[in-house]
Amino acid sequence: MLGQVRGNGLIDATEGEFHHLDLKIAHMAWEAGRGLIVVVNKWDLVEEKDANTARRGQEELIEKAPFLRYVPFVYVSALSGQRVRRILDLILEVAEGREQRVPTAEVNRVLTTLLERNSPPQKPGEEVKLLYASQISVEPPTIAIVSNRPDDVPEMYERYLVNGFREAWAFTGSPLRLKFTARGSKR
Repeated sequence: MLGQVRGNGLIDATEGEFHHLDLKIAHMAWEAGRGLIVVVNKWDLVEEKDANTARRGQEELIEKAPFLRYVPFVYVSALSGQRVRRILDLILEVAEGREQRVPTAEVNRVLTTLLERNSPPQKPGEEVKLLYASQISVEPPTIAIVSNRPDDVPEMYERYLVNGFREAWAFTGSPLRLKFTARGSKR
């Protein structure tokens, strides 16, 4: 459905699919903490498209690379200029998301809400408590969460927290990192 990434970072919509190497490059950029925008060029040349073609293609990509759910997609025609201006707007939006700072009180309010909705999985006699949190850096945004057992927070619960924080603050196009630390720890 979507084409391959060219050296300039654009996807050619006429190529028919998003290649494994394209996903690998996007994943490497995401893991490096970079902001991403998926630009699909030559959208005007895609035949037999309907109102849901873009959405279906986007869902297929997100299935292969779940982090892309946080990345804006824009379908353009460089030749006609269709939606090209939107790329510049998205660049600014992603830059803003990467630089966004959230006050500690707000981070803790959202953390408390998330904990009330769904507490961390517990093993008998090994209760995991998330005590408080604070945003410790930007580019990419990183939230430190202090816990009595930081190494025992399951990955699925980390994803739950990331999704919850993203509901509160989109951090559009930017990775969101969580760091779990023990009380009094300097790591």
